[in-house]
Amino acid sequence: MKRNLIQNVKAIPYTSGEVIDRTGFLSAVVAVSALAAGSVKLEVTHADTAAGTFEAVKDERLVMGGADEVKDLKTGDIANFDLDLLGCKNFIKVTLSGDAAASGSGDSAKTAACAVVLGDHHTQPV
Repeated sequence: MKRNLIQNVKAIPYTSGEVIDRTGFLSAVVAVSALAAGSVKLEVTHADTAAGTFEAVKDERLVMGGADEVKDLKTGDIANFDLDLLGCKNFIKVTLSGDAAASGSGDSAKTAACAVVLGDHHTQPV
């Protein structure tokens, strides 16, 4: 059976810490464009509702390949994190940290550009 990628994923621009409704999607790719040289670390939290209390995802298989941090990035490099969301609740937050994820503070604060692609929807096409 041939699958049609275009009809089976949902791509969204993303800002670190926003709520994502991943209902029905079993996987995701988080792409981060390094804002500066350094590392990017990813943390995923989940909750039953968008306004609920978000707690850390304890699943050690959450990040496929096991690496929740990418080191030695140069400015503009892209870091991809492949996530298996099977054990997550319907609402997730992805929070980025590290030298390449943010810079400055107050009015001069900047965060790395991100995108999230949700995939493996339980019904197809999406």
